[in-house]
Amino acid sequence: MSDTQQGAGETASAPNPSPAGQPGVRPRTPLLPRRSYIPLTALVVLSAVMAGIGLASTRGWLDADAAVEASTPDSCRSDLAPGDPTIWTGPRTPESEAVFAENTTDLPYPGIPGRDGFVFWSDIQANNFSDMLGRAPWLDEQRDQWRDYFDDLRAGLAREGRDLIVVVAPSSGTVYPQMLPDWAQPLRGLTHFDQLLAVSGDLPIVDVRGDLRDASEDEWVYSAVNSHWTPYGASVAWESIGECLQDLYPDSGYDGLAEAEVASIETQAAPNEFAEWGVEAPRDDWTVPTLDPGPVTTTRVATDGTKSELAWPGGVDLLELPVTTTGGEMAKKALVVGDSQGTALSAFWAGSFESTFQIRHFLDDPSQRANVLHAARTSDADLVVFELTERYLSLQPPTILN
Repeated sequence: MSDTQQGAGETASAPNPSPAGQPGVRPRTPLLPRRSYIPLTALVVLSAVMAGIGLASTRGWLDADAAVEASTPDSCRSDLAPGDPTIWTGPRTPESEAVFAENTTDLPYPGIPGRDGFVFWSDIQANNFSDMLGRAPWLDEQRDQWRDYFDDLRAGLAREGRDLIVVVAPSSGTVYPQMLPDWAQPLRGLTHFDQLLAVSGDLPIVDVRGDLRDASEDEWVYSAVNSHWTPYGASVAWESIGECLQDLYPDSGYDGLAEAEVASIETQAAPNEFAEWGVEAPRDDWTVPTLDPGPVTTTRVATDGTKSELAWPGGVDLLELPVTTTGGEMAKKALVVGDSQGTALSAFWAGSFESTFQIRHFLDDPSQRANVLHAARTSDADLVVFELTERYLSLQPPTILN
């Protein structure tokens, strides 16, 4: 795989639903493993029961007292309207679940065809399709655990003089909702990210969805057959991240971040995540920009000490992590905690900071989740970047101890 062609990164593995015995964490609806599904009639009955339980025990997104809308700088927010929360709650739940089951049962491969050649990962990939639709909304407790984790992380870092920014990389279905299949269009509900933002207050979260949607009107920011943003999409996100970071911490000297001015764009064949199942790409839609100026070439150091050049549009692949980079322009250090969406951003971080330490968050594997405070301490980071793909918000929240 070339540096300009990013693959799936995370493997399609069974998710880790929240254990039923954990306080405050909602037992999630079981996922649909490949070729093994809940019968439709049973699912409808279960949905009706769960709807009644949900309404009786919590109001979730309806808890007005808990709502503390984002109060971060305008550059950190988008003006996207949240989805309809009633689609997956209350009286509409059985009908919504029935339509979902009818169209996701006995899939020939772990992808769901959309419009205009788009294909989306099914729930076998960390609840991916359910998360795009806002299916199985959080209870208040689980939503608040995610908020509290980032709040506690920020506080712990601040005590040591470190900054935090949380980058949520949206799904392709969030940026291109019009490409979801026809049957899914009426099922676009309130997503986990929308719910988190509704109680986020001044948490340093950057919402890049609006800028990506705007950019998508002119160029592809996601491919039809790849769940990662294209290099051009990453450059759009980077501009949003940079503006937000400087506005969040105006006195911290982040004005030396690498720039992403696009001089030209080359369109290539996309790395097709669904090729092994015979899915053909509908077009060349992997957009690779030439940047002027681009991030400086830096040095990446693998865990075995092997050194190599890191130059845009190349990136640090998920499977290479942990990796250290040196040679960026600002006299600051960054810890980057992320997943495969961070690959296309890695050269920007490396080109901006004199050194970075880039590691996986392992949100999909609680036994390996990163101890972010410890990693920030050992890398002496001035800034911690926590990048996570949107669908991971559907998983069990981390705690500050792991």
